[in-house]
Amino acid sequence: MTDHALVVSADRTDASALADSLDRAGVAASVESVPQLFDALCYDTVNCLVVPSEGAPVAPPDLERGVRALYPGLPVVLVGAGERDGGGPETDSGRTTRVETADVTDAEAVAAVAAALEADGESAAGRPPSRPETLLLSMVDGFPMHLYAKDEAARHALATGATVDLADVIGRTDLTLTDGPPDHHERSHADDRRVIETGEPVVETAEYTAGDDEYALTTKVPWYGADGEVIGLVGITRDISERKRREQELRHRNERLAKVALVAAHELRNELQVASGRLEAVPDDTPHVDVVAESHRRLAATVDDVVRLASRERVETDERTVWLSTVAREVWASREAPEAALVVADDARIRADLESLRICFEILLSNAVDHGGPDVTVTVRGTETGFAVEDDGPGIDADPTNRVFDAGFAASDDGDGFGLYVVQRIAADHGWNLTAENVDGGGARFGVGGVDAPDSE
Repeated sequence: MTDHALVVSADRTDASALADSLDRAGVAASVESVPQLFDALCYDTVNCLVVPSEGAPVAPPDLERGVRALYPGLPVVLVGAGERDGGGPETDSGRTTRVETADVTDAEAVAAVAAALEADGESAAGRPPSRPETLLLSMVDGFPMHLYAKDEAARHALATGATVDLADVIGRTDLTLTDGPPDHHERSHADDRRVIETGEPVVETAEYTAGDDEYALTTKVPWYGADGEVIGLVGITRDISERKRREQELRHRNERLAKVALVAAHELRNELQVASGRLEAVPDDTPHVDVVAESHRRLAATVDDVVRLASRERVETDERTVWLSTVAREVWASREAPEAALVVADDARIRADLESLRICFEILLSNAVDHGGPDVTVTVRGTETGFAVEDDGPGIDADPTNRVFDAGFAASDDGDGFGLYVVQRIAADHGWNLTAENVDGGGARFGVGGVDAPDSE
């Protein structure tokens, strides 16, 4: 069977010129130019990969690293890659050859390709793809979501074309990418290293990109080699932006209804206290007094039920691992406070019920803006047992400061006194500890402790 070489170049004359040069050198081989590497590399039988420094869709060293993750034994010739160690073509473990010339028809390049074709004997790329391989490639090509694989150094080896151009990421870690916020890439790379180094998966981590106002759900699992050792990771990231926006609208609507219910319950409770106090002054033998007293008790129980139901989003929780910055920035983006600033000082991964966590942040961040002024700076930081939300406003005007969690306690005339009460109820329902205190230099600090960490699962 005739050997087959791929030239990664949009210029098809490179392939024909190299084929003629090989033929004159007495080497029988078919040569093809491909601008999109992986379809041809994965579906065809390939005995040598030729990567010119000019015309390739991506930097040759990055391309080589990406190819090595999938086909470690495939001979690769980097043409025009530069000279090392004083002269002549340089090989990397006999599988990568670098030649200084930039012309694929130069004698040095032709000799390197001929030697690579002769040396290929064990590369997985040199045989037809198996059915499982074609199945995987069909999934990567067809699914409208971000599927990807990375090597042991967390460098991209494969990625779906539906959401990202492979040429933009192949052979590169997330830390080197420039499209998107740097802190987003830093968190993603930290998760990559955790999966590769510990072998523990990262399951359905919520992500929010503030600049693009996009939401995603990411799962990463170890990629195991034939010997059972972790050699990288495979991941899937789903865009859930539209779903999150619908959830936000529903949550804001429910929050408004809950506050109306709480205020109404508070007023009813006050009126009941007045009515009950007057009823106590009525002689016991007065007709129908027992009926009225029983009616008061039933009404008081109903008010308690309304408060309980309105102050908790739901009984069952759905705990997931999430970055604090993801939730904080997601909620902050929905606030109308153009002069205020949000700072994530110490990011952290925690396990929490996402809906409850979002409600807590919505109330705590709104509280900071309402009481700290239009130009307030709000700082979110991870702690050893949870997280804290701080501001540089005037602080808490209550003694003791934990009074702000009491139902109906309003620090301003336009407050309803139930926001922080709702936070306190959510914290209690989830076993969290909630504190309120003034900080040195001015400002308020709300600390949430007892929150599960991911490593405690």
